[in-house]
Amino acid sequence: MDFSQYVFGSPYFGWLCRGLLMTLIIATASALAAALIGYWVLRCRLSAQAAWRHAGVAFVAIFRNLPLVPLLLFLTFGLPGLWLELRGRPFPSGYEFHLLILGLALNTAAYFAEILYAGVMAIGPEQIDASRTLGLPAQAIRRWVIYPQAVRIVAPALALRFIHNAKNSTMALVVPLPVGLMEVVGQAGRIAGQTFSWAEPLVFAAAIHLSLGLVLGWALNGWASRECAKIGSGAR
Repeated sequence: MDFSQYVFGSPYFGWLCRGLLMTLIIATASALAAALIGYWVLRCRLSAQAAWRHAGVAFVAIFRNLPLVPLLLFLTFGLPGLWLELRGRPFPSGYEFHLLILGLALNTAAYFAEILYAGVMAIGPEQIDASRTLGLPAQAIRRWVIYPQAVRIVAPALALRFIHNAKNSTMALVVPLPVGLMEVVGQAGRIAGQTFSWAEPLVFAAAIHLSLGLVLGWALNGWASRECAKIGSGAR
C-alpha cells in the first residue's frame, strides 16, 4: 500500500484533514443539539400534564427504534419531496448539512432523554421532600437537586452515548453533502473514487476514527468515573 501517494500526497492529505475537521464539527454540533433536545424531552416526561408525558414517551419510542439511515434518507430526500407536494415549491437548497445534524441529534436525544429519565427515577423521594421542607420551589428542586444527581448517576451511560454519537458521524455518507462538508470517511471515498485505490484512504479514515474514539472514551470515561466517585463520597 502506498500511503505516501494516496494519503499524504497532494491534494489528498488536505482533503482528509478537512474531513477530520468536519467529523469533529458534526460530532460536536449533533451532541450539543441532542443534549438540548433530550433535556426538553425529559421535561415532557416529567410534566404534570398527561399530553406532554405521552409526547415525550412517543418521541423516545419513535427515534430510539427508528434506524438512523432511513431517518437521514427521509430528512434529505423524503422531506424535500413532501415539502414540494404540500407547499407546491421546491425545498430550499443548502440545508443538507443542517438536516444531517438534526437527524443525528434526534437519534441521540431519544437515548439521552431515556437515560436521564432513569437517573431522575433513581433519586429517592426523601430528597425531594427535604427540599420542599427547606422552601425550595419546584423549578429550583429540579435544577439544583434532581438534575445534578441524575447526571452523576447515569454518567457512564451518557459517556457511552456521546462516543456512539461521534461514531454515527460516518452516517453522513448517505447525505448528499458538498465536498467541502464531507467528513473523513466521505473524503476517503472521494479519494478512492478518483484514484481507484480504496485501501489506503479507508485505512487512514478508520485509524482516525479509532483514535478519536479512544481519546473521547478516555476523556468521557474519566469524567464519568469522577461523577460516580462524587456519589460514593456523598454516601459516606
